[in-house]
Amino acid sequence: MSAEPVAPTLLDEFTPRFEFSLQEHALVSVGPARAEKMLRRLNVSPVRLLDGVYPVPMRPRPSTPGFDELLVNGRWTVLGYRVGESVVFGAAGRFWTVFSDWQPITPAQFVSYSRPRRGTIAVAISHLPCGPRQTLLTFEARATTTDEVAHRWADWYWHSVRPTAHLVIREVLRRASA
Repeated sequence: MSAEPVAPTLLDEFTPRFEFSLQEHALVSVGPARAEKMLRRLNVSPVRLLDGVYPVPMRPRPSTPGFDELLVNGRWTVLGYRVGESVVFGAAGRFWTVFSDWQPITPAQFVSYSRPRRGTIAVAISHLPCGPRQTLLTFEARATTTDEVAHRWADWYWHSVRPTAHLVIREVLRRASA
C-alpha cells in the first residue's frame, strides 16, 4: 500500500526551504463560506487582525521586538491567494532587532531573496472545512536567512519570541474567526 502524494501548499511554493517555523491551529464554529470570506478580507489587509491587540508590545527583552510587532510593522506583500484554501504574506529584511530593516519585495523575488545579513518571513493563514459548521484555521510562519550571521541572529530571535508568539498567533486566529 502506498500513500498518495500530497500536493504542495501555497506556503510550500514560497518557502520550499526554511529554517524556523511556528504553527497554531484552531477549530472554530465558522462554516466554510464564512471562513473563505475571512480569507478574502485578509488578502486585502492582514495587519488589521492585530490592531489594538496588545497596548504594550510582548517583547521577550526590551531590545527585542515581539512577534506582534513583527506582524504589525512588517512590510508585508501578498505572495499568493488560493481560493478555498489559504492566503500567504511575505516580508524581507532584518526583523530580529528593534531597528528592523524591511525591504520592498515582490512575490517573484521572494524565493530567491539574498541580500546579506537579512532574511524572509512568510505567513500563511489557511482554512479546512470540518463539516458544515466548523472550520480548522491554521496560522503558519516560516523564516529563512541569507547567510550564517543572519542565521545566528534569527535563531536567537526565534527562540526568544517563540513563547509569546504562540499567544499572538492564537489571538490572530481568534480574531480571524470573529
